[in-house]
Amino acid sequence: MPKKDVQPPILLPARMNLAEDALTDLEIAVLEFPFAEIVADFRNSMEEVLSPNRKKKVWIPYRQLNNGLLACASTLTHGFEYFDTGDYRALAVGTVENPLRVPTPEQIHELVIIWAQEWTKQFDGKGKADQVNSVCDRFLENMAIVPTNWNWQPITPKTLIQNINAEKGLGYQAIPSFLATLLHGKKCVIRSGQREQEIQWRKVQGDGSGRTGLFLVSQAFPALYTDENGKEREGYFVYRLDFRVQTQAGRFNQNGKLKPWIFLHLSCQRYAHEPLIETNYGRDISLLMGMNEERLSGYEVDSTLIRLTIENNGREDSNLWKFQLPNLLAAFKARPLETTDNILCNPTKYGNLDNHSNWNKDEYYLVHAEGYKYEHESHKRGHSIKPGFSLQERGNIVAQVLELLNGVLISDNPMQSDIPTPSGQKTPLAMRDYEYISEPPSFTKQQKEKLTEKQIKQRVDNRRQQRQTIIADAIERALQGKPIHLFLLWRERDTFDVTYQTLRDAFLLNEGEDFPEHVKISPVWINDPNLLKPLDTAGLAPKDGQEFDKQIRNQHQMKLDAWRNFLKHNVIASIDFTTKPYCFAIIEIGQTKKKGVHPKQSIYRVVREACVLEKIGSQMVQTVRPKSSDKEDESTDTSPSYSKKTEGRILNAVLDVTLRQLGALYGLPSEVYERAGIPKEIAQNLDVIALCRQKTNQGQENIHYALAIRLRANGAVDVLFPDRNNWIPYAQAAIELGQIFSRVRCDRNYKTVQLKGIELAKFAADVLTQVSEKPTLVLIEADVWRNERGEENGGQAWFQLKNEYLLAKRDILDFQHVPGHACLYPRDHNQLSNLLGIIRFRTGDETTQYITNRQAWNENSPARDLIRLSGFYDTSVPELLHYFSIGRLPKTQKAQDTPTARELYMLDSENDEYGVNIAFKHQQMLEMLPFFIRSDFQKTEESLKSLCRVPHYLRISPAWSMGNIHSPYPMHLGKQLIKDHLCILGVEV
Repeated sequence: MPKKDVQPPILLPARMNLAEDALTDLEIAVLEFPFAEIVADFRNSMEEVLSPNRKKKVWIPYRQLNNGLLACASTLTHGFEYFDTGDYRALAVGTVENPLRVPTPEQIHELVIIWAQEWTKQFDGKGKADQVNSVCDRFLENMAIVPTNWNWQPITPKTLIQNINAEKGLGYQAIPSFLATLLHGKKCVIRSGQREQEIQWRKVQGDGSGRTGLFLVSQAFPALYTDENGKEREGYFVYRLDFRVQTQAGRFNQNGKLKPWIFLHLSCQRYAHEPLIETNYGRDISLLMGMNEERLSGYEVDSTLIRLTIENNGREDSNLWKFQLPNLLAAFKARPLETTDNILCNPTKYGNLDNHSNWNKDEYYLVHAEGYKYEHESHKRGHSIKPGFSLQERGNIVAQVLELLNGVLISDNPMQSDIPTPSGQKTPLAMRDYEYISEPPSFTKQQKEKLTEKQIKQRVDNRRQQRQTIIADAIERALQGKPIHLFLLWRERDTFDVTYQTLRDAFLLNEGEDFPEHVKISPVWINDPNLLKPLDTAGLAPKDGQEFDKQIRNQHQMKLDAWRNFLKHNVIASIDFTTKPYCFAIIEIGQTKKKGVHPKQSIYRVVREACVLEKIGSQMVQTVRPKSSDKEDESTDTSPSYSKKTEGRILNAVLDVTLRQLGALYGLPSEVYERAGIPKEIAQNLDVIALCRQKTNQGQENIHYALAIRLRANGAVDVLFPDRNNWIPYAQAAIELGQIFSRVRCDRNYKTVQLKGIELAKFAADVLTQVSEKPTLVLIEADVWRNERGEENGGQAWFQLKNEYLLAKRDILDFQHVPGHACLYPRDHNQLSNLLGIIRFRTGDETTQYITNRQAWNENSPARDLIRLSGFYDTSVPELLHYFSIGRLPKTQKAQDTPTARELYMLDSENDEYGVNIAFKHQQMLEMLPFFIRSDFQKTEESLKSLCRVPHYLRISPAWSMGNIHSPYPMHLGKQLIKDHLCILGVEV
């Protein structure tokens, strides 16, 4: 029978245009911080006095000042936030219904002086007293002088509409804050079947440690339900709504300035109602605080909630208000905050969770984070509410918000759908995963009745045998012909048995069959149990500060030496180096999470560092425990069984080391490129290069590292490091990168792993201008590569990637500011003839939420998550193709895709399915923008789309069967390579 016509999916993005007269009634005022230079001079002088030879950093407590200001004046939009070098500004917005109400500069100056005095107290007893006192006295004298003409400055709203980057990008905070203020106190009603639910919006100040603004939350909603185990569960949640201002490359207004989109982002925020007894180590605890009476005389308050944080670092100041806020408020002579212990032990008492109208004291709402555990009937449990909303509920709420805003925001049109992603028998092998490769043949009911068990088993074994070559060839391609020697280091027999059998399954081996000729497996028993013991703290705890850290460093080195010695005698000695194999090890490391054991005591990073120093790739697994048996007759000889969770994690570990750590794909990438529409003669030679970077914090050190990954048409994967000229195989690069990080750890010289913006730009320029003789497509993220924000380097990165420049510079490479290049490269430059183009990626906050199957938000059509990897494109900028990739619904989220669940709102229930018991998650958009395109791919829109389909189709990993990966495979490989080895630097990823 002919196939029914399948309608292409409809995708409506949650991005809106701002009506031209939208900001008519908006009041905006900013107050500059005129003491920034005085503060910076004090910081510099204090650093000189405290450590003249080796500068010890002195941090400026701006966050303490801002939290103190907001704890007293909730009418501010934000305190003195960083805008540019030496430029800190406070912001306030108002509307007709919620007019501008701000403290006077004189009031603020009084608090700033007290803040400065409190700051200087930190230096009592440090350094030489006379020098420290002299610097402090001079500082306080200068701070006491009120600058002339220091006042709140009104900003004309029209200015921000005409140029979103005016006033140093003020519109990115002011416009969302205006929209939140417009909705503050407003109510809307959502309907699900016969049920109506009223939502009242309330603005919240503060969202993280960066520049802050306003967002909205609803009142708290209680939810009661019965879980799948028959237990009654309860909890509280709120609807959270963020407005985000974003721009799009090439989308300009009539003044030639970037025209903003307003993204609506809906999320679920959960509140605690039981005592908090377990947190996430090293991560602050967030609370929202509301005032119903003045905290400080003369400072107006409103019903805005303020985000405050509680320190959670395991040291003596843990579980106290962060930045010594109570001390500052006491110095302000302000009404104190409630103690953190009281709030954490009894959240219900201090938060108006049940929305009592006569609540007239301060409100405190403890915001839940994944990993928190609460006391419940003498045991601990996580939060009972699952996060997220169905697409149906998302659509209804967005529609109601647009109606409340009454024409201020104008909805965008649906996006165009691209051709379907290859599926079924037409799917190239390189797009397949282990689940497909290992899938046994299916049998009809008649076949099952006709065939014997032996015949069925024979057919299953034959299928496995036929597909063994797919796996063996994939590994051989990835290792470019070299053999692999894989060691299995085990302590407990269960760990060995499960891991070894899983290895055999990964290669689809039947009983009695051997591993491929180029794959050698060697079991090694860990004969010394001390190797698996956590690092010894000698009774010290994190609260002991430097002494604890020193003990951990010493123990790390001792354990490292012990592991290297073990590897030398038990692993290295058995390697046949004449065959030049790549060596890997799967290593049992005990249980990583134990009560009373600090994360820094883990041997995970010790083992990884020992392995890279001995030139062995590594994959750690926790000790395997069999399921407990309930049989009374212990004499019965039964094989141990293992939980699905245990078997799943061992399978993930085995596939990671045998596929991802090699960079393997089950088929040829060239076949994927042909299916994307790339001409065959190009596809069979195409290199895809991804520029990859990772940034994270290591104590006071920012780790920022980059590398390039090259996926060749034949499946080989190579890596290029900054300041290197030669590409090396992916498996080899893991060892070299680990050794780089190890040297940094030992020398404590972090410069080589702290790349600045200009260093990123140079690396990008070097890679792009040195492409090989093969046709090449380069992938790069916009984030950070376009500008490295910060005061030290002036943001010097590859700013051509910014939205305001990309259209005008789409046919050049602007590296005029980059050392070693200092020029513009035209499209026809002879060095770049093999460069087909560059694709810039954006995701996260820079892409919007969406709904499917609707042309407009107020439609009542059923919505469903995409069940296939899908591509869409946007025609709002004719000169630049904007392509959007959305992954298929992961298998882990199948609970949200039942006919009932798709229609459920949070407070709905039907057929024993409860909205609050489903963790709704929807796939993010990944924006792809091609530029610097070679002339033969510029001729038609179809040829541009074929380039975008290459990374779109490559959002797969053979080692991951749950769904699509976030980034295209080469970029995924690069990011994971860096992540794998950050632990050597003590970074938890």
